[in-house]
Amino acid sequence: VKRWLNGLRPKDQTSVGMSFVAGGISGTVAAVLTLPFDVVKTQRQVALGAMEAVRVTPLQVDSTWLLLQRIRAESGTRGLFAGFLPRIIKAAPSCAIMISTYEFGKRFFQRLNQDRPLG
Repeated sequence: VKRWLNGLRPKDQTSVGMSFVAGGISGTVAAVLTLPFDVVKTQRQVALGAMEAVRVTPLQVDSTWLLLQRIRAESGTRGLFAGFLPRIIKAAPSCAIMISTYEFGKRFFQRLNQDRPLG
């Protein structure tokens, strides 16, 4: 994403702002792609909590694939993306901050090491 946003600029000239935007875009894509699996995880946690509350052991645990199919059958594709907006509101800024901070720190210490005399 950084390379695409930068166009023809060299890699070492990526600005912190550009890294921030690239991190936000990357975080959004990752959040969207993993959201159905997060929905399955949440449903498993809710079911486990309900079983613990009534002190019942599960007869069998369905596979992730079966749970994805069941959610889609019951709620449609929209059900696989429940909580989309809150997840994006959380993931995009956190990834943007993390990536831009990493890039800033990397560049800072590279410059510090270049300016430091050997020996």
